[in-house]
Amino acid sequence: MAKECLICGKSMGIFVNKVAIADGSICMDCWKKSGMESSMDTLISSGQYNSATIKEMITLRERNESLISNFKPTKKVGMLSFNDDTQAFIITKSKKNQDLYYYEQIVDFELLEDGETITKGGLGRAVAGGLLLGGVGAIVGGITGGKKSKGVCNSLQIKITFRNNPRQTEYVSFISSETKKDGFFYRTAYQLAQDTLSALQIAVDKVDNGTATEVPVQQVFSGADEILKYKGLLDAGIITKEEFEAKKTQILNL
Repeated sequence: MAKECLICGKSMGIFVNKVAIADGSICMDCWKKSGMESSMDTLISSGQYNSATIKEMITLRERNESLISNFKPTKKVGMLSFNDDTQAFIITKSKKNQDLYYYEQIVDFELLEDGETITKGGLGRAVAGGLLLGGVGAIVGGITGGKKSKGVCNSLQIKITFRNNPRQTEYVSFISSETKKDGFFYRTAYQLAQDTLSALQIAVDKVDNGTATEVPVQQVFSGADEILKYKGLLDAGIITKEEFEAKKTQILNL
């Protein structure tokens, strides 16, 4: 007998994509409606959520739609848009996949390279294993001393942990396929990840200090965002390597 999705009640046969959660299974459509993706990271973490939490996540996303559509950022860094006046930020993975959070909900965040923690930061503490340079600059150093560096990177992402929110974690991805560390794309993605970490630390510091200083609108590393977008199209086989190189040259004004 086919199982039914715990959220929408849709029948799920053997050939229907489904996700195992803490108290049963739900269809992939409901999983995505909650803001989750079909990536390995979210599928692995699916067991920490039950159907009641998933329903709450879907309801929250629907309630936040108007807030997101009227959101006016004071600062943008990669996939994250911040508003220091309301102390809120949006993570944009695509036009149809956006989530809104508040600075005070951030517990901690960490940069993961191939599953290993490079740098940590969060509420009430300085960045562990790294030095935060002024402004949206860079978090340098790390906590991977003694580990032999590999010549390639398969995954580079920031994991953000939240409180007072049905969704406990978010992953912001910068690299998702094999990438040479001595190449331009790795350096570009790594710099954007560092800028994102710095922006997150500045956000939680405002909660610690009880401040919400207005800053001018700025686009940080917009060229890097465009290059990362076209690299994703290259990896997906949508554009050729020659087309990617031509776009990269155009963006960098070379």
